[in-house]
Amino acid sequence: MVRPGEGTAGPAPARVAVCTLSSRELAGPLARLPGVALAGTLMTANLGIEEIVRTLARERTVRGLLVCGRDSPRFLAGQSLVALFRRGLPPGSGRIPGAAGHLPVLRSVTRREVEEVRARVELVDLRGERDPAVLRAAVAALVSALREAPPPTGGPGDGAASYGHNDPAFGLLHPVGRRKPLDTGIDGFVVITVDRAHGRIRLRHYDSDVTPRHEMQGTRGETMLLGLLEAGVIEDPAHAGYLGGELAKAETALRLGLHYEQDLPLRPPGRPPRRGPRRTTGKERTTVADVPALEEFLTLVARTLGARDTVLDPHTPLGEQLTVDSVRVIELTVVLEEELGAELPDDADVARATPADLYKALLG
Repeated sequence: MVRPGEGTAGPAPARVAVCTLSSRELAGPLARLPGVALAGTLMTANLGIEEIVRTLARERTVRGLLVCGRDSPRFLAGQSLVALFRRGLPPGSGRIPGAAGHLPVLRSVTRREVEEVRARVELVDLRGERDPAVLRAAVAALVSALREAPPPTGGPGDGAASYGHNDPAFGLLHPVGRRKPLDTGIDGFVVITVDRAHGRIRLRHYDSDVTPRHEMQGTRGETMLLGLLEAGVIEDPAHAGYLGGELAKAETALRLGLHYEQDLPLRPPGRPPRRGPRRTTGKERTTVADVPALEEFLTLVARTLGARDTVLDPHTPLGEQLTVDSVRVIELTVVLEEELGAELPDDADVARATPADLYKALLG
């Protein structure tokens, strides 16, 4: 879609916008042509067209719109845009008459805005044209014609009217939440790795006692997540979101040559993983920022291990105080390393460690 600032402002007065539909490769070169104020793509027959109308209503020096490039045969956004310029919006309706695109309904622009844009902006329909030479000539011809033509007078857009956005009212959601414990949110647990030698993402599903259950290989995170859902491996929406994020990271790492490690941020090959935020004291001793008090830490450990009401002894190994299964240990390790920034040895046995030992790991 055309957006303010995506193109390059031409010499004043800059009075032409270019919509390249789904041909992204055309937008940049055409935006740099003399007389072009804005250039961009258009993918949808609703939100995308609304953005074009709002932009043209705001950019009042724009008096021409060249529509070119490939129109998506599925969404037909270009056909719908041309229909809007030819027929406008009927009173009391946001549906574009004669539009064949997918859901060609405008909810957040007014009929007055549409009519002002139609009265001021001349549309040139070159849908399907992708030849740069032809398009350069078309832009030059449109700019020349508009500069010779007198500015429009009268009509819905006469005067320096200012239009407010009629955005739909959205309910506000907050980006917070918590996954269920692994043993209730998923039957066992899942390990995701990237197999660079074969160019694949490998996902292995284990029972809670580390018995192998399923293996899946693929190259697209979305299809792999759908496969997990189809097989009934995961039902909790929160864990589905978590696995979707991890599979997307693995796909990105595979495509871009980044290092992937489950539950850690992506990083270039050879760069060590970034642990939790750290600070240096006056004695140059490195400690983890925001380390909880020991009592809070003991409560956190007990809750993560599924023993919310248990009061832990700091100096007794966890495995002697609680029945600790492997899934809970994995979740506790993730909390310690990723949320609190602890640096545990690679061979650390969390179940045999005392809470005091784990707390010391937070302090470096």
